[in-house]
This record gives sequence, structure tokens and C-alpha cells, in this order.
Amino acid sequence: MRILIITGGRIDEDFALSLLEKEKFEHMIVVDGALAFWDKVEKNPDITCHFDHLVGDFDTISPEILKKYLDREDIEVHRFNPEKDYTDTDIALKLAIHLTKSETGKADAKSEIWLLGATGTRADHMLANMQLLAQTRAAGVDGVIVDKNNKIRLLEGNYTLKREAQFGDFVSLIPVTQALKGVTLRGFKYLLDGHTTYWGESLCVSNELEAEEGYISIEEGLAFLIESRD
Repeated sequence: MRILIITGGRIDEDFALSLLEKEKFEHMIVVDGALAFWDKVEKNPDITCHFDHLVGDFDTISPEILKKYLDREDIEVHRFNPEKDYTDTDIALKLAIHLTKSETGKADAKSEIWLLGATGTRADHMLANMQLLAQTRAAGVDGVIVDKNNKIRLLEGNYTLKREAQFGDFVSLIPVTQALKGVTLRGFKYLLDGHTTYWGESLCVSNELEAEEGYISIEEGLAFLIESRD
């Protein structure tokens, strides 16, 4: 199952529309202020997909736009008090994880949750959204934050990056845990073999893929894997 969350950070419209045309999702969740962006999408004849869940306290969307969607039978509305414990994006992610679960209560291992609009001008929101990927990892779901310039995952263990699917020219590993032990990089411009790097170091920033596939292995620790383009 693939789920897209559109939340209220900065959204480049051309990139977002291209994403909606290329990628297919079984569920789409729109979060609060992102409804203003979706209101423009609905008027675009080239976009035929629809969202089915609306989440938020609705303190950042105009009442005029919100009114259009509250009573639609094809949209399930999840409304919360503004004085709540979690951000709207966090609540939307918890809903998405719930949607990936089967009757057994476990998520399909092939499930993906993508977040669009999770980055932007607010550093606090961006960092909070990046660390939300720990929830997808704990649920056994592949979590991805994407914007015009970046594709972000939380990585543990092994990962193979294929040139044909590469998002941008630059590949970085940013330690999340105190240490990344046994880091091996093959197929990249800058290689490592069982190296240990630490939180606070920039050793694995701005690498480049040289082979058709890049192999990343981390024996112990967590890192953000960020594919970037200028």
C-alpha cells in the first residue's frame, strides 16, 4: 500500500503536480493548511486523483476553502482541538500507519508513506517531521519525505541506490544516533569500508553515485539518507 500525506509546509506547485501525475497512491491525506494547495489541484484537469482523508485543527486554512470539503461523502474528516499534544502532521502519520495495517494489526512490509510539504521555512517543523520517520520505521513501513530538492529516508542496515531511480546528484548520510558503526559505501565517488562516523561529523555529506548501483551498509546505528539536487 502506498499513502501520500500532503502537509502544510512549503510546496513547489510544479514539482507537486508532477509527483501527483507520476506516482500512484491508494490513500491520500491532506493536512490543514495544505488544503489551500489541494483546492488549486482540484481545478487542474490533468490531475485525476483524489484525497480521502482530511486531518487537522483547521486553524491555518480559510473557512471558505474548508467549507467546500467538510461535508463531502468521499472524504473522511478528522478534526482536532488546536490545543492538542501532537502536530497535525504527526496525527496524519499515525493515521497513515493505521491504514497500512491489515486485520492482523501488522503493516504490509511493502507499504510506503510519502510526505509532501513536510519541509519549508520552519526549522522546528522540518526537524520534527524528519524525526517522525522513526514511527514509520518502527511500524515496518518505508517512510519518505520529498520536496523539489530533497528525498529523505531514515536508514538502518543495508540499502541499494540505483542510478535509474536516483532523485538527485548528491547523496548524504547524516548520523542520527551517537555513532554509525561499520559504514560501507560502494559504487560511490567516496568509498568507505567498515568505517565508524559520529553524530556531529560531516564525513558522509555530498557523496556522488559513480556506478549503476550504490551499496550502503551500516552495521550499527541510524542515519538520514538524503538525496539532494540544487
